[in-house]
Amino acid sequence: MLEEFEMELNLRGYSPKTTENYLNTLKNLEKYSKRSLKKLKTDDIKAYLFYLQREKGNNLKSIHRHLNAIKTFYRTNELNNAENIKLPKLTKDFPIYLKIGEIKKLISSADNTRDKTIIQLLYASGLRVSELAALNIDSIDENTVKVVRGKGGKDRITYIDPSTMKLIKEYITTRNDKENALFINKYQKRISVRSIERIIQKYAIKTDINKKITPHTLRHSFATHLLQNKANIVVIKDLLGHSNLSTTQIYTNLTDEYREDIYNKSYPLKNINL
Repeated sequence: MLEEFEMELNLRGYSPKTTENYLNTLKNLEKYSKRSLKKLKTDDIKAYLFYLQREKGNNLKSIHRHLNAIKTFYRTNELNNAENIKLPKLTKDFPIYLKIGEIKKLISSADNTRDKTIIQLLYASGLRVSELAALNIDSIDENTVKVVRGKGGKDRITYIDPSTMKLIKEYITTRNDKENALFINKYQKRISVRSIERIIQKYAIKTDINKKITPHTLRHSFATHLLQNKANIVVIKDLLGHSNLSTTQIYTNLTDEYREDIYNKSYPLKNINL
């Protein structure tokens, strides 16, 4: 059943990482219950989730992820073993984003062309870190970036500005290899996602910006700044590669906060004594 489930996830376009996590959840559930998944009842699954919470210290967000994997498995097999299990709703954490000055500071902190290009391209394009790592030199064409099999197995086009394009060309001229990957490591092989994460972490520490900065922070900043500049939210959705507009709409909360901040700094009666 797990082999068939894995095949089904691949056909639906689930990412390799998500597929791996789903399978691990189900294997651990089966191991804990000491029975086949098909024979488990709702109470057995609840007991496993309770075990993850109390014994393993999993938080609510993690429990939700495990339950989602379990429900997906049973629904795929047209079974309702987990259908009636309910969990408390998650409170949404607003994404952390950088202000324009902080973006400039982070890009300027890079001490080599490759790292500077990585940081600037992540911000300029809104790419996911996995999408950036998967880029080839021929993925870039003038002001466009072709993303092949992004999240959900979808292809899309996003764009970059002239200064970022110039930086990419400058970085490519520094290389003396035959690797087709856009970004390479010191061994002249395609750079890994983990290496990109370490690069961002390195310069985040160097700049001493008091925020948690990851590659995804740059993606959040990209979306937030587009909205602040009055870009159409549907266009932003397509640029980010979101399947649903509801995913993109979380950024409207951030721009509301931004508008309030602007108002508090410059409201009409600020300099008038009544």
